[in-house]
Amino acid sequence: MTKISGSCLCGSVSYSGDVTVKMTMNCHCTDCRKITGAAYGTLLFMMEDELTITGDLQSYHHKSDRGSDLTKLFCGTCGSQMFTKNSVRPGGIGVRAGHVDQTDVVKPGANLFNDSAIPSTRMDPDLPLYAKLPG
Repeated sequence: MTKISGSCLCGSVSYSGDVTVKMTMNCHCTDCRKITGAAYGTLLFMMEDELTITGDLQSYHHKSDRGSDLTKLFCGTCGSQMFTKNSVRPGGIGVRAGHVDQTDVVKPGANLFNDSAIPSTRMDPDLPLYAKLPG
């Protein structure tokens, strides 16, 4: 188990927990680039029931490229992107790495959706590259 905590920019939404990080990925899909406003999104995946989340979360729902239901959760006050959920992983949650207090636990294992990556984005040559989601 790994202790993690974090909060949004304004501090209205926070979370903490003893979690098992199942995977950490850099995602270069168009949706992650648009939702973060960055070259890619880094997410730590775990089970939602391992986290205690407080504050006013708002949500946005859309479909993935494979047709699953995706939910983006963000602070209702400052708009910070906090979490993501995918209907193909019931009970799972992705935590956006940028607000994790324990930066040493952010250890991506792969780069996903490299076909839609911004060409100038530098990638760690030691990490596997996937054109889409593996599997």
